[in-house]
Amino acid sequence: MQTFIGIDLAWKSTRNPTGVAVMRGDKLGARLEVLSTLGPGASVADFISAHTTANTVIAIDAPLVITNELGQRTCETAIGKKYGSRDASCHTSNLRLYPDASSIVLTDALLAQGFTHVDRATTKQSGRIMAEVYPHAAMVALWDLPKTIKYKKGSVSAKRVGLSTLRSHLTTLSKTVPPLLWSGVLQEVLSTDLNELVGQSLKNHEDQLDAVFCAYLAYYFWYWGWERNELFGNTQLGYILNPKLGSVPACHSGL
Repeated sequence: MQTFIGIDLAWKSTRNPTGVAVMRGDKLGARLEVLSTLGPGASVADFISAHTTANTVIAIDAPLVITNELGQRTCETAIGKKYGSRDASCHTSNLRLYPDASSIVLTDALLAQGFTHVDRATTKQSGRIMAEVYPHAAMVALWDLPKTIKYKKGSVSAKRVGLSTLRSHLTTLSKTVPPLLWSGVLQEVLSTDLNELVGQSLKNHEDQLDAVFCAYLAYYFWYWGWERNELFGNTQLGYILNPKLGSVPACHSGL
């Protein structure tokens, strides 16, 4: 069994929680086994270490490589050129804005654990691999959305509508290749009554859904490799791994 970990990292502020998800699976499908929110001060590196196996792919929503003093990273600009018209442009990351980004600290910790960055120059899909992802662009590409799903900003009611839409899309992953198989953990998060969530509980739910999606992106890369994924930027200056636009085939197995 392979391990796929998704991290919605609170890298801009140590006061915010981080969503984490762990899936395990093979070519026939993967199941969500662990889903949680790590509070401020909790070690994301320790969580990853506790769930890592010999073959683990991690997808992290946070900049893992920042070398530019000013301006945008080239990968952020490239994402904006391709997906900006669909509202999926990236925020800017540089050393002036984030001189001590916790995402870079996490990257160093993962390198020490034997992880390597995903690399377009190789076909490696086994072992310990980490990748930066950007969920907005990935959702647009994976589901060929005309615009991003609006679940992060606006009124509470607007966020609930957006989260409901996101959950509906996540449900469709059971019928794609590779399939996200049903599990008790997945059922619980997708059936939570959104009307009962307010404030931090609503934010935690959002973070957990992002983590689930990130874990699926890790699985998707392991399954398809470069046939249905692409890399914006490079590992020297910063990169973002993303599914190719409209590349998800329908699942014919009836799962």
